[in-house]
Amino acid sequence: MTEQIVLPRSRHEERFIASEQLVRLVMRTASAHLQLARDDLPYQWLTTCYCDTVDWNVYRAAEEGAAVRLRFREYHRTRPEQIFGSEQLFLEVKEDIGDRWRKERVAIRSAEIPAYLRGESPMRIESRDLQRAAQGLVTAGARPVVVTQYNRLAYAAPDDRMRVTADHNLSYLAVPWTNNNDDAIPGRIGPVLARERDVIVEMKWFDELPLWAEELHGFLKQRAPLDRPSKFIMAMRHLLGKG
Repeated sequence: MTEQIVLPRSRHEERFIASEQLVRLVMRTASAHLQLARDDLPYQWLTTCYCDTVDWNVYRAAEEGAAVRLRFREYHRTRPEQIFGSEQLFLEVKEDIGDRWRKERVAIRSAEIPAYLRGESPMRIESRDLQRAAQGLVTAGARPVVVTQYNRLAYAAPDDRMRVTADHNLSYLAVPWTNNNDDAIPGRIGPVLARERDVIVEMKWFDELPLWAEELHGFLKQRAPLDRPSKFIMAMRHLLGKG
């Protein structure tokens, strides 16, 4: 329960939607230069629950290109039908500004979530400004609104200085969450809002790309659509009927 990942510096992030054939080429190249990511074990299910306020302040800020997001991430061998059913999961606070972002992530117990969402327990975030932003969202009434589920294959450089991921079987789901006064967790997820037919490829890096990665990035830009919105934005568009 002591694991904490802090990325104090911002890093670049670009995402593409690609065919399975294209993804195989991309990930074969990545595997020749990077190691399998430590946390994202192949073929396991990632379930990410995103929070927003009643006025959709986080979503509107994200659409404008700058937002702080509060989310919870779980890892499972099989696809779960509930959120917050794991004994341990990860609380993440992520700030996006254009194609750059920074994130802090801390392991917590699921039983702690209601107290966090009610503002009864301070979040153990090292970055002062990210902690203030996250607590501000809680004060504004942030609560779970959408969930994404997918299988991820990820390759990463040491210290996560570069990362290439491919997300398969991506689904966007709603969360029938009434309010933060309820202690009843785990909570049901669904219905399904939408599913992606293709694969989401993401490249994330600090500083300059090595030559092989620069060439891979250029290849992706030629072969796959640019400016793919984040999973959170896509989920919210589907939730609000804008997808």
